[in-house]
Amino acid sequence: MAAKKTTYTMRPVHLICGALACVATTLTIAGTIGYYMMRSDMIAEASAERTELVLEYQNHIDRLRAEIETLTSRQMVDRETVEIQVMDVLRRQHDLSQRHAIVTDLVARAESVGIYLSNDKPLPPQKPSLDSRGLAALGGDDNTAIGGESELIDEPVKALGLRDGASKSFDPLTILQQPISGEAGVPDALKKNSEKQAALDAIKANISEMDVESTAAVDAITVATESRIEEILGITSAITPGVNKALRKQSALGGPFQPITEENFPDRLERANAALTALRRVKFTALRLPIKRPIRNGSVSSSYGPRVDPFLGRLAMHTGIDFKAPYGARVFSSAPGTVLSAKRKGGYGKMVEIRHANGFVTRYAHLSRIQVAEGDHVLAGDLIGNVGSTGRSTGPHLHYEIRRHDKPSNPASFLSAGDKLAELAL
Repeated sequence: MAAKKTTYTMRPVHLICGALACVATTLTIAGTIGYYMMRSDMIAEASAERTELVLEYQNHIDRLRAEIETLTSRQMVDRETVEIQVMDVLRRQHDLSQRHAIVTDLVARAESVGIYLSNDKPLPPQKPSLDSRGLAALGGDDNTAIGGESELIDEPVKALGLRDGASKSFDPLTILQQPISGEAGVPDALKKNSEKQAALDAIKANISEMDVESTAAVDAITVATESRIEEILGITSAITPGVNKALRKQSALGGPFQPITEENFPDRLERANAALTALRRVKFTALRLPIKRPIRNGSVSSSYGPRVDPFLGRLAMHTGIDFKAPYGARVFSSAPGTVLSAKRKGGYGKMVEIRHANGFVTRYAHLSRIQVAEGDHVLAGDLIGNVGSTGRSTGPHLHYEIRRHDKPSNPASFLSAGDKLAELAL
């Protein structure tokens, strides 16, 4: 059996279509391959750009975080610095309050002994003073009011001092919380910090000034007190040399003041306290001396020392001072003490004798009336009798004597010292 044969006839159009199909297929395959190759490169490039952008943002965020941490740390440091300064101010204010209490107590103690830091205190009333020149003068004798016992003098020339022919102690938080008044163009934080620092500096300056003032007040008290001690000791040195020497030894004060510092304030305070204690002791001793006037407004009719005795007509030692006064005038104790005797005694007539501290004894003679009894305790200025003319007397007067260890002393020196001490308002 013969095989069938099939014959195909290829036309030119069929060849052209086949060629075009092959070309299209080739282009499609090549385009697809190219697309995928280009797409991979674009994705890689976009990923790289995104990564770079992320890194840039991260760096920027890190820089911002570092700046924030720096600012926060600086603010914390500034706040801690301010808090430290506030705590220091509070501590100093507490110390100043304690010092103020101490200085206030010191000022009160000083005023209790007559030392004042201000001049607004009323001056003590002026007391009538005796003329010390009149007390010491012999030419002022008044024979109508003299008397007392006389001790005859064996050597009149020597007793008169004549020669014969052969022979000186804020609240910073409140201030810091006050509203801040700003200025244009200045950051608020800077304004607040600067104004708070200025407030702290002002408080510190104020505390320092008050600190210096409190120390200056202590020094002023010390200087005034030591000066007062020297004045009292200087006034009493002539009448009580032995007692005065002992007081000076017990009251050894003085020395230069050192510059004001926190460290030497306790020493300055101790010096002020020692001075006030010494002044109290010196005043206590001085006010127990017979320095007060025994009679008010009495004139001196016969002073202490050698004189012609009005009854004997001979030179004799007058051991006291005679004060001419009206009959019945009041007589006062010249110092605190104990009455030794209150009775009539020979030429003294009616007499009161009082024992005082440091061995002193005072006598008040020719009284018309005795107002105390033996053993009575009297104070300076207490009434003890009245002026009279009993005993050896030529008229109403008070014969006043001061003795120590039974030896007479010139009352004029004591009365003169009393006048000077009265001016110190002791």
